[in-house]
Amino acid sequence: MATVDKGKEVEVKFRRDLGLLEITMIGLAPTIGSTIFLLVGPGIGIAGPALLIVFVLNFFVSILTAMGYMELGSAFPETGGGYLWIKTAMKEPLGFLGGWLSWFGHSIVCAFYAMGFGLGVTWFADSYGLLSGFSPFERDIFTKMLTVAVVLIFIYINYRGTKTTGRSSTYVTISLIIMVMLFIILGAAGMMMGRGSWSHLSPLLPGDSNATNALAILMAMGFTFIVFEGYEVIAQTGEECKDPEKNIPRAHWITLVIGTVIFVFVALFTILGVGTTSAASHDPAAVATAANVFLPGIGLPIVVVGVILGALTSLNSLVFSSSRVSFAMGRDGALPYVFGQLHKKNRTPHVAILASGAIIITMVISLDIVKIAASADIMFLVLFTMVNAAVIILRKKKPDAKRYYIMPLFPLIPIIGMATKGVLAVSLYLYEPSAWGIALAWIALGLGVHYLWAKRERIVEVAAPVISAIVPAAEAKYSVIVAQDNLEDRSLVEFASIVAKVEDGNVRLVHVVEIPDTLPLDAIDRSYHRDVERDMRALIDEITEQGVEARARVVISHRVEEALLDEVKEQEPDLMVLGWHGRRGVGRILGTTVDRMVREAPCDIVVLKTTEVRPPLKRILVFNAPAWHVTYATSYAILLAKKYNAEIVLFSAVTTDAELKTEQAYSARLAEMCRTHGIRYYEEFAKVKNIVDSVVEESKTYDMLVIGAGPEEGIKGAVLGGTQDQIAQRSPVPVLAVRKVRGPDVLAKAS
Repeated sequence: MATVDKGKEVEVKFRRDLGLLEITMIGLAPTIGSTIFLLVGPGIGIAGPALLIVFVLNFFVSILTAMGYMELGSAFPETGGGYLWIKTAMKEPLGFLGGWLSWFGHSIVCAFYAMGFGLGVTWFADSYGLLSGFSPFERDIFTKMLTVAVVLIFIYINYRGTKTTGRSSTYVTISLIIMVMLFIILGAAGMMMGRGSWSHLSPLLPGDSNATNALAILMAMGFTFIVFEGYEVIAQTGEECKDPEKNIPRAHWITLVIGTVIFVFVALFTILGVGTTSAASHDPAAVATAANVFLPGIGLPIVVVGVILGALTSLNSLVFSSSRVSFAMGRDGALPYVFGQLHKKNRTPHVAILASGAIIITMVISLDIVKIAASADIMFLVLFTMVNAAVIILRKKKPDAKRYYIMPLFPLIPIIGMATKGVLAVSLYLYEPSAWGIALAWIALGLGVHYLWAKRERIVEVAAPVISAIVPAAEAKYSVIVAQDNLEDRSLVEFASIVAKVEDGNVRLVHVVEIPDTLPLDAIDRSYHRDVERDMRALIDEITEQGVEARARVVISHRVEEALLDEVKEQEPDLMVLGWHGRRGVGRILGTTVDRMVREAPCDIVVLKTTEVRPPLKRILVFNAPAWHVTYATSYAILLAKKYNAEIVLFSAVTTDAELKTEQAYSARLAEMCRTHGIRYYEEFAKVKNIVDSVVEESKTYDMLVIGAGPEEGIKGAVLGGTQDQIAQRSPVPVLAVRKVRGPDVLAKAS
C-alpha cells in the first residue's frame, strides 16, 4: 500500500472565461449605446455639419490612448484597469485620484445611459399623445422618475448577484447594432425618396472664421468624447480574458473602428434629415426626429427602441464597472475597507454597488442630460491623460514586464495623447463651465477622503491571490476526479475512495467557486479562501485514511461547467464523479452542469443523486437494461455491496415477451458477476405497462438505485437515455448512474 502524505495544500486556480467575442461586446455595448442617439443633436448645435469631422478626429485621439490601454492591458491584465496602472506608476495622491476619477466617471456615464432610458420612454409616450397634458416641468419629472426607477432595478440586480451571461449580453448588443443599422438604412432609403437634403451639409464649416470653426470642432470633440469611452471597459476584463495579450488589443481596435463608422453614418443621416439650424436639430431627440422624417410613423419607434435598448444594454455593465473600481479601492485601502467587502449571502460588493448607485441617482436628479454628458467627458479626459502618463512611467519603472503589445513611436504617442486630452478638457470649459465645477468639487472631495481617511486608515494591501501548488502525488494508473460541490457531503468522496482503492489509483478533488459576472475573479475574501481550503483538507484526510493518494484544487470561475470541462481536459482522469441534488432547472434534464458533463466529458462518468444517502447501504437495486453501460453500473454496485455487506437485486422490467428473453440474458451476465465476487443477489422480472413507473415504484424500498446509461444516451433530448433520465428524476432514493466510455473493468482488481 502506498504511503500517503496528509500534509498537502489545496491548489487555488483562477479560470479565464471571456473570449474575443465577449470582451468586444463588452466594449461595444457602451460605445454604441444611447450616447450616439442622444449626443448627435447637441453635437450638431456646437459644430454643425463639421460633426462628421469631429467623430473622425475623436477616433484618432481615442486611438492614442487606446494603444496605451492595449500595452498596459497586455502587460498588467489586472482587474481595475486604469486605476491600478496609475496607482502603480504614480505617487500619492495621483494614484488615488486615478481610481477616484474612474469611479465617478463610470458612475456618471451610467447616469447618462439611465437618463437615455427615461427620455426614450418619454418620447415614445409623447409620440402617442400620452403626455399631451403635461407641462415641460411635469414631463421632466416623469423622465427623471423613470430614470431613477431603472437605476434602482439595476442596483438591485447587481446587489443580489443575478447574472447576465456573456451570451445573452452578446445577443442584446447585436440587437442594438441591428437597430442602429436600421436607422442608417432608413436614412439611405429616405434620401433616395427625396425626404432629406444634401444641402444640409453645406457649408461644412459654418463658422465666420477658421478660429471659430476650430474652437467649435474642439468643443464638439470634448462634448462627444464619451461616445468613444466604451473601450476603457475592456481593460476591466483583464483577469477574465482568454489570451489577454492578443484579445485585448484586438477588442480595442474592433470596438473603435466599428463604433466610429456607426457614429459617422448616424450623424450624417441625422444632418441630412433635420438640417443644422433648427431647434429640433440641436435637441437630444434629433436622431429620432430625423428617423421620423425618413419614415413617418415607423422611424421614431425604431430609434426610441434603440435608445431604450442601448440604455438597458449598458446600464448593467456600467453599474458593474463603477462598483468594481470602488470595490478594488476598498480592497487595497484607498477607500474605507467596507467598500471591499462582499455580502455574506450574495457574494456581491454590496457597499460599492450602493455607493455607486447613490452617485448615479444624485446626478440624475440634479442635472440635465447635457451637463451629465459634459461632466462624464471631463472625468474620462483627465483619467485618460493620467493613463498616458502611466504608460511612460511604467516603461521605466517596470521595464522587465512582458508587453505582448508595444505601442509604436514611444514616447511620442502617449505625449500627444496627454496633450490632446488636455486641450479637449479645456475646450469643454468654454461650452459647459458647470462640468468643470462638478469635476473640481469631486476632486476636492476625493483629496479630503484621501488625506482625512484613506491615508490615515490605509489597511495592508491584499496581495494578488497566489496559486499554491500541492505536493505532487505519485502517478497512478487510474485517476478519479470528484466534482465536489457541497463540501459537507461525504458520499462522493467515499465512493471515489472505494473505486480508487480497488484500482490502486488516486483521487483528485475539484471545487468550483462560481463568481457572479459583476465581480472580478479575485474578489473572494481571503477568509473565504481559508474556509474552503480547510474543508477540502478535511476531505483529503478522509481519503488518505483509506490509503488512497489525494489532492485538491479550488477553481475560481464565472462558469462552473466550463471550469470542470477544463479540469477534465487538463487532468485526463479515467472516471469523473458528479453529485446531483435532483433539481433539473429550466430547459435542463438533470441540471446545467450535470447535463453538460455527461454529454461532453471524455471519461467515464458516475452521477450520484445524493438525496437521502444514509449509509450503511443494505439493499441495492440494479435496473437491468439492454445496454452495455449496465455491466459497469453493476460493477460499481458490487463494490458498494462489498463495502457495506449489502445485497443486490437485479430488476428487469419489460413490456413484451420478446424483451423478456433479452433481459433474462443480460440479467444472467450480471448475476454471474455477483456470484464471482461473493455478493448476495436476487433476480426479479416484471412484465409491466410502463417501465419508468415500475422501476420508480420498486426503488422505494431500497437504499440505492443503480442504473446504466441507455442506448440513446447523448442524443438530443436525453442525457443518460430517455428512460434512465426519467427514472433518475423521479426515484425518491439515492441514484447512482453510470456512463462508460473507456478504461478497464473496475472489478479487475477487486477479486
